[in-house]
Formats: sequence, structure tokens, C-alpha cells
Amino acid sequence: MAGFRYVGSYLGADINGKEKQFAVEAAHTGVLGPGDLVTITGVSTTTGLPAVDIAGVGAFTGVVSSIIPNFSGEALSQTWLPALTAGSLLLNVDSKGLYIADVFNGPLVAADVGLNAPSVVTAGTVSGALYTSNMGINSTGKATTATLPWNIVELLADDAGVLGNRALVRANETTSNPGSTGI
Repeated sequence: MAGFRYVGSYLGADINGKEKQFAVEAAHTGVLGPGDLVTITGVSTTTGLPAVDIAGVGAFTGVVSSIIPNFSGEALSQTWLPALTAGSLLLNVDSKGLYIADVFNGPLVAADVGLNAPSVVTAGTVSGALYTSNMGINSTGKATTATLPWNIVELLADDAGVLGNRALVRANETTSNPGSTGI
């Protein structure tokens, strides 16, 4: 598993209407793919779509669901957007979305459920036609601080069966939540 994987909404609703299209300008600095956190940059393209780029460790706008191919000299098996390449992507912007995420510097323990945690924002890995997001949450820095971007909902086991090396998390602070301060 890698990156943030959407598994549903805290309110039980499906994903319909929670994915929005955003643009990525050619000057973006890293590879982008499914499971990555991105944030709005404050500019829009000539099509009027807001532009996004890789998020920092704080608030983010959404989680990349998929890359929209431009079909111009592009391999349709490519599931990521290369650095320094303009494009479009779909973001899950569900403010009540639930995601499975890897825990860095973990494992988390039972007392951590309900706390908030910072993001780990690391460039993804490309291998052939495959893309692996390397983003997750950081157990270092977990606290009751409301400005941390993730709320720990439940502990999950990783592939080796270690409880707390993965977690079910909910977005706590995003730039698209009602009442957010914007960019």
C-alpha cells in the first residue's frame, strides 16, 4: 500500500460529487500520482481550472484520485504526471473522506486514536509503468492540535500484521473545508 487510499466517507456517502478536476502547470516540481497530497497554488490556467502542486506538511486541498491523460504522445498505461509537465488530474476533496495511510515513525498505539497527525510528503516512485505514492502520516508530532491535517480514526495492521503501522484517517484541515483561511 502507498499514499492515501480513499475508502469512503465518514458520513457514509459515496464518492460521487467529491472528485473535482484541477490543473497542474508545467512548472510543477515533482512527479504526481494517485495517493498524493496536493494543494491549490492560487493561480488558474487559461481554461479557468485552479492549479495545484505537491502539498507541504500542513493543510492540503485534496488527494489525487487519477491523472487525466492528454492523449498527445502519452502512453495510456502511465498513471502519473511527470515533473515539469502540464496536465489535469482528479482530486478527492471530500472533507469527511476516510483514507488508509501508512504510518511513518510508528507504530501508533491505542492511545493515539482520536489524536491529530501531520502528513509525510515525500516524492513518489516511478518504476516502468507503475507509480507508488510515498506519502502518509507521521506518528512523530501527533497531538491534539487542531491545525494538524489528519485525525486518526482507527489503527490498522500492515502487511506483516503489525497493528498501528497503518491507520484509517480523516482530513482534519484542508484548504477546501468551509471556513478555511485560503492560501
